[in-house]
Amino acid sequence: MNKRLLYPAILGTAFQMAFSPSLLAQTETKQVAFLSDIHLQDVYADLKSDDFQGVFNPASGKYATIRTMKSQINSTRLFNENYFAFIAALEDIKRKGIQLVVLPGDFTDDGQPMNVLALKKILDEYAEDSGMRFFLTTGNHDPVKPFGALAGKRDFLGTDGSEQAIAGAKSVFPSLDVAISEQINFWGYTEITETLGEFGFFPSEKDLFWAHPFQSLDVDNYDFKLAKGNSILDKRVYEVGDSGLFLPDASYVVEPVEGIWLLALDGNVYTYNGSEWKGSSIGFNQAAFHKKHQLDWIKKVAAEAEKRGKALISFSHYPLVEFHNGASGEMSSLFGGQKFQLERVPSTETTRQYAEAGVRTHFAGHMHINDTGIYHDQTTTHTMYNIQVPSLAAFPPAYKTLKITEASTLEIETIPLTEVEHMNEFFDLYRMEHRWLLENQDPGIWDSSILASKDYLEYTRNHLLELTKSRFIPSDWPENLAILLQHLTHSELINWSKMNENEGELFLSEKLKKLKIKSNKTTTNRTIIDDFYLLKNGDEFGKNMIPEDRIDFYEKLIPAVIQKDFTVAHRLNRELVQFFGIFDKLYHSLPSEHFSIDLKNNTIKKIVD
Repeated sequence: MNKRLLYPAILGTAFQMAFSPSLLAQTETKQVAFLSDIHLQDVYADLKSDDFQGVFNPASGKYATIRTMKSQINSTRLFNENYFAFIAALEDIKRKGIQLVVLPGDFTDDGQPMNVLALKKILDEYAEDSGMRFFLTTGNHDPVKPFGALAGKRDFLGTDGSEQAIAGAKSVFPSLDVAISEQINFWGYTEITETLGEFGFFPSEKDLFWAHPFQSLDVDNYDFKLAKGNSILDKRVYEVGDSGLFLPDASYVVEPVEGIWLLALDGNVYTYNGSEWKGSSIGFNQAAFHKKHQLDWIKKVAAEAEKRGKALISFSHYPLVEFHNGASGEMSSLFGGQKFQLERVPSTETTRQYAEAGVRTHFAGHMHINDTGIYHDQTTTHTMYNIQVPSLAAFPPAYKTLKITEASTLEIETIPLTEVEHMNEFFDLYRMEHRWLLENQDPGIWDSSILASKDYLEYTRNHLLELTKSRFIPSDWPENLAILLQHLTHSELINWSKMNENEGELFLSEKLKKLKIKSNKTTTNRTIIDDFYLLKNGDEFGKNMIPEDRIDFYEKLIPAVIQKDFTVAHRLNRELVQFFGIFDKLYHSLPSEHFSIDLKNNTIKKIVD
């Protein structure tokens, strides 16, 4: 296989399991890989446009269709290098001999033709070359609109280093110089599922069983030809409320190998405003209401799987359990309910519904973080584990593997991507862009030191650092809290932790006044805030990147701070205490790097390599 012709972005997923000891005790170890939020963009696409064919890249001898570094720095994900990271992940999976690979949504940039077709080409190559079987479910980026739409992007890299807009029609960006290409439009359910139909969306002759929510689970009389005829999207629709409007639901359950059922949940929700359909990124908080038929179906699937001794593995783009180690409520109180994408956190009621339906272990993407969450109901009758798979397009760049080792034991491992071939293939083009921004005194100039990154892990880390500085702190953080955290020394924080509430507020107020007076002369130090994002996004993986001296500092400071009292009246003191309370919960998390789950005894255990 010619890897230079491929090179994609990533996958991710979500999983559940209800295991029968009698089945798994008799079968060999089975493995599944999860690649979430690939966000694949074809970086050498044929735009089929007379207006623009891309930027010639001397490093490859081809025309690159890439987005600007300026746009990457201001996005929660990369657009370009993740293409190469996807190939690196697939090559690693190939070396491990893993045959089942799940992509739980956001497998393309925005479901555009050029990107869906590029993904198909890559998956076809690995299926043919390595015997891999891929199983996909939808994400909020694919499809963006259920029936497709005209679309465009204004931030492709132009031939002189400036931005080049590309759209399906001039009307998308009427005030810009637009290159016209239908390859950048949004595809809908029909086009995406038909193009990628052999990757789970429709039954395959290789499957032992396949069904969707709108048909009976007749396992004993399963017939491939009948399943194929019943799988067309027209037979897989639900009414949106009582509107008389119907949307597809691409959920399915499949048995690709003896004993394992993969349950793919389409959690996308769309609303119609009278003129167009709009998507949502909320997830199951909305799907539990708008797609109630799914819950009824999950109950039937889970019961049937248990009766037949199948390992039921549920996956979706969206999480089903709170993913901030129980800190989401405190984060909402401190930062605001609309910050940190907190609206995406599943409510306890939502989690309860899916746990009672039979979901035991769930692998999800969407959040671009590494995390393990657990839910117990009051009687501990229903327990659910939610495993967040990172994105290969952001920090930490990683995928996960699942081993079913015995009756009720799962082994889950996070596989980071450090070395990615061709990672710097576009760096000279970014330097051209940087020169253009400097010459034109563009306020969006970015720190070119990111181009000195020695590997892909450092590159995504530097991306997060720049994103924190340019977007996260200005938009999400209380101004005074951010100033204090960037200027208080370790010794000052230790001293503050020993003060009572009144003393602490007075100390912080005086410190803040001095900092604001000297604002143009002081050097900021975002170390604590950057460590916060290492923990929030990377969990155990991020914690391992914090230097030992700072670990020692936090372990001395935080136990004292979380004992401090605070009231609303003393705002500076309150915000600082709340912040370190959140930091503490993120710091003391469930295992997420390499661990086992015992479903029989409902325990989770860290595996020390």
